[in-house]
Amino acid sequence: MGVARLKKAELYYHKSVHEQIAASLQESGACQIISSDVENQTKHSDIEKLISCTEEKLADIRYLVRTLTPHYVDPVPALDRMLGERPDVTMSELEELAAKTDLKAVCEKTRAIEHEIGEVRSKLSEAKVNDSILNSLGFLEYPLSVFSEGTRTLTALAGTIKAEKISGLKAALGDFSIYSEDTELIIAPYDEKKDKSQDIYAVVIYSRKIESEIRELCAKNGLSLVEIPASLTGTVTEEKEKISGLIKDFEAKESELAAKIVDVANENIPTVQKLSDYYNSLNKRYNGTAMSEETDCTMLTKFWIPESKVEELKIKIENISPEIDLTFSDPEPDEEPPSLLVNSNLVRPFNILTELYSSPTYRGIDPTPLLAPFFWIFFGMCLGDAGYALVVFGAIMYVFKKYKKISLGVKDFIRLFLLCSVSTFIYGVISGSFFGNFIDSFIPFLIPLKNSLMLVDPMTNPMQVLGISLLLGVIHLMFGLLIAAYEKMKSKLFIDAIGNDISWFLLIVGLCLLGVGMGGMLPPHFVQIGQFMAILGAIIIFIYAGKGKPGIFNKIISGFLALYGSTSYLGDILSYSRLLALGFGSAVIGMVINLLGGLAADIPYVGWLVAIVVIVGGHIFSIAINILGSFVHPLRLQYVEFFGKFYSGGGEPFTPLTLSQEFVNVKA
Repeated sequence: MGVARLKKAELYYHKSVHEQIAASLQESGACQIISSDVENQTKHSDIEKLISCTEEKLADIRYLVRTLTPHYVDPVPALDRMLGERPDVTMSELEELAAKTDLKAVCEKTRAIEHEIGEVRSKLSEAKVNDSILNSLGFLEYPLSVFSEGTRTLTALAGTIKAEKISGLKAALGDFSIYSEDTELIIAPYDEKKDKSQDIYAVVIYSRKIESEIRELCAKNGLSLVEIPASLTGTVTEEKEKISGLIKDFEAKESELAAKIVDVANENIPTVQKLSDYYNSLNKRYNGTAMSEETDCTMLTKFWIPESKVEELKIKIENISPEIDLTFSDPEPDEEPPSLLVNSNLVRPFNILTELYSSPTYRGIDPTPLLAPFFWIFFGMCLGDAGYALVVFGAIMYVFKKYKKISLGVKDFIRLFLLCSVSTFIYGVISGSFFGNFIDSFIPFLIPLKNSLMLVDPMTNPMQVLGISLLLGVIHLMFGLLIAAYEKMKSKLFIDAIGNDISWFLLIVGLCLLGVGMGGMLPPHFVQIGQFMAILGAIIIFIYAGKGKPGIFNKIISGFLALYGSTSYLGDILSYSRLLALGFGSAVIGMVINLLGGLAADIPYVGWLVAIVVIVGGHIFSIAINILGSFVHPLRLQYVEFFGKFYSGGGEPFTPLTLSQEFVNVKA
């Protein structure tokens, strides 16, 4: 178990069967194509045409999905689709569907409707803006043509002005005495007692011969001009009637077009979804073929395949044509194949935790079996409630019972939480937490049973749980150091293993034994053992740090600086106090919810109903928020504290050529 052994396959075949070969490799779902490193080779023009054709089809599909999906009510809910409840369709059925579907015609029809909707919405928006302007100019009795056309001698402008500046504008126009008879200021009615900073509409009618002066004067006195559309020429009342009719017409047209695009979506989206998976599958297939080497008549495709799949693929390939040569070989020492994690059913759900960080190298160590038990324990301590565990367990079992087509990757992720619900239940029982203090508050006859099973009590004795958390932290970190030492010894780096890892193990464990022994929690002889281990570890660290440094002074300084690094281990160990904090937080939130529920129960008549809503709703929220914390924080302990001691990842994940199955389950 760990990183699967891969074989490097070399498949020689005639170009006439390249499509059958590519289809077989894709349907197997076990082959990662190796890109050809031959430069300037002649490319198979037919494959390039096929790639170009599928990409053109996919561009149309992406447009239709983007445009029509918002107007389509999918009969398959998003959660159901994610959990595999998709229709089963074969590639041959999809091929027939593609042959009789004119995507270009659907795109043209959709674009035409979309363009028409855009035009109608633009006109509707313009009409609503004009209607808003007309509402603001309701105080004006003159025809609106005065703004755009005016008369032979008069014209007008409109704008908004702060109420507090109106008197100033009036005074300025009045002082403009030489032309005062040629101007008229009309102010919209407003309440002078209200906010002085409110914007008030105003209209100035003036002689054309003083236009530049009037505009300058208005601007100086705070009038912000408003452009009146030239299309508005009648009175406000007349124009409002016209605009009202236009708005109704545009809204009716918009509704009609919206119904039309909904019909197009309902008619075409199911087909487009199927064709999306079909053409994406073909595109993957053709691009995989394009990575092959070729001559005028033959092709060579190289790929990685798990050793366990070799015989199955050989049979499938040999049935295509007798003129095929398929050979397998082990990776060369200088080759770095991708890594495929293969673990037991119990450990496999934890693969995702490693992959979220970084896949191991092909010849490196798979940390999944090493982190799995720690993550399992840490998650249980963080969520730490037996009632919550039962809810999570029940919900997952319901999902597995309802959904029969869940993909292996999604199923493993769900199983991760199923396994962690077990550790949560165990810790919840031994810490006496069942929906917080629900038993103490509402089921008192179960208190003796609950207390008889309790081994720790975070509420009354948090230091006990803190000690357990820190002890687990020491074990976790020291385990990481021992793994690092083992890896170095495998590479015959014995000095580095002792100086870098064993020395710190001796120092940290020795100090822990010394401290616990002096505290009276261990027999006295553990104090001597701890002293010896700590001193030996410190000496090795001091000497190893100075290795390779010139001069005795540099060696001594390096040694002291290395020993000062022990403070980082103290910080790492203290990080595990989050196990107490999160578990404590989960219990406290549960207690608060139960307290609120108990208070609500005292409300006359409807108290019991309110109490149920508060308790059930509160605990559902608590489960959701605490599961998130219980996942993230233990994961942080794995990635930072644990992996930091021995694991760097850096491998390329195994990504085989597969069928696309976003919307449907594509079968061979």
